[in-house]
Amino acid sequence: MVRSFVWKGIVEGFYGRPWAHEERLDMMAFMSEIGMNAYMYAPKDDPYHRENWRKPYPARKLDSLRELASHAASHGVSFVFAVSPGISVRYSDKRDMDAFMQKLKALYGAGVRDFAILYDDIPDVLSNEDDRKAFPDLVSAQVAFANSVLKQLKRWSDETTLMVCPTQYHGDYNTEYVLGIGAGLSKDIDIMWTGPDVCSRELSYEYTKSVSAALMRPPVYWDNYPVNDAAMKGELHIGPYTGRDPRLPQVSRGFFLNPMNQAEASKIALGAAASYLRNPEGYDPQAAWETAAARVVGEDALEAVTLFADACAISPLHPEEPPMLKETVGRAVRRAKEDFKEGAGILSAHMLKMQASAELLRTNPNSKFAEEISPWLEEYVKWSDIGLHIAETIEKSGAYLASGLGSTGRCGFSLHMLPVASAKFKLSRMMSRAVNFKTRVCGDVLLQLGRDLLRVLQ
Repeated sequence: MVRSFVWKGIVEGFYGRPWAHEERLDMMAFMSEIGMNAYMYAPKDDPYHRENWRKPYPARKLDSLRELASHAASHGVSFVFAVSPGISVRYSDKRDMDAFMQKLKALYGAGVRDFAILYDDIPDVLSNEDDRKAFPDLVSAQVAFANSVLKQLKRWSDETTLMVCPTQYHGDYNTEYVLGIGAGLSKDIDIMWTGPDVCSRELSYEYTKSVSAALMRPPVYWDNYPVNDAAMKGELHIGPYTGRDPRLPQVSRGFFLNPMNQAEASKIALGAAASYLRNPEGYDPQAAWETAAARVVGEDALEAVTLFADACAISPLHPEEPPMLKETVGRAVRRAKEDFKEGAGILSAHMLKMQASAELLRTNPNSKFAEEISPWLEEYVKWSDIGLHIAETIEKSGAYLASGLGSTGRCGFSLHMLPVASAKFKLSRMMSRAVNFKTRVCGDVLLQLGRDLLRVLQ
């Protein structure tokens, strides 16, 4: 019998500007279309979720959450409401437990039946003196708190569920903390895990089976892709969804993918991931990516977004330099050693394709997608301009270098040097500006090529 994932969802769990209400509504409809079944509400910068978790939601905000829960249900999507109390909670204080349950009670009244406690990104020791007196360690306090929450939820309804993200949520699964969480939490509570790393390149069957044994239940993966917050905010993660073992349904309860701040652009990776979640054994990463990308930008722009996605390839799943761009530059450099004009032509042809693809995406009918990617698209075009000038400089300097005039200290000033000196000066200025680019597009491929060329022309 083929097993399937119980949870096939996303978690709005990133740092930075939370999604707008309309973006959440749209995402839930999209999730229904691609076969995802759960939306976890956990934006780090919602003050009522984390920093001021004790405070009840204002009436207007509660109405918005009620609409989200209703909208999710109408699309066959579970709305999972999460609270992150760990930065200030006093586990031994009944007042904090009451405040927590009042927060959940308000959402229960709004139609929510699935809840989560997130203990992530907090100190790994008890900070409150009363807690230190009441509990031997952090894990004991968190277990007691979560189990009490579940007990009270079940009094409201047997339909309620609870999920916990522990403070240690990745890496070594044989720590005292992880084993304590697994042994202590009620077996009715799902436990979230991100994998070997916070942003895991691969999630293997063997590793997940070991995590499952440590937690005494199959983990639910909080998969930090395509998220691009914090140190990754200059990256745009729209590449293929890879590195997830097809056998994971045997040892995992499911996935919640953490998307980017850019909701519309996230749909490419989420759409591809949904194909994996529906059918891990038959999953084809490239075919799934093409289908997902075409859904967002249209079939006519598929080639354009393919070229752009290559330039934006660097991510936790794909830490290497953009493969297509790297291959093209390598081929151009090799050819330039034999025929500088042909080498320059190879490079300039790719740069012109990049510019054409940028224009197609800039004017794409999906204006929200175009707006979200505009910072990357703008610097993508600037890099193509740099690449074109590199090609021009190679062509201008080719004859000069081939004739030996470029031998340092041998020829002095020559009229042959004028076009080369002018091209070199312009390239130097363009490269200086590129160092201050804010996005991570084109990797270091063109930057390194430009630097190498300037070094040769010294």
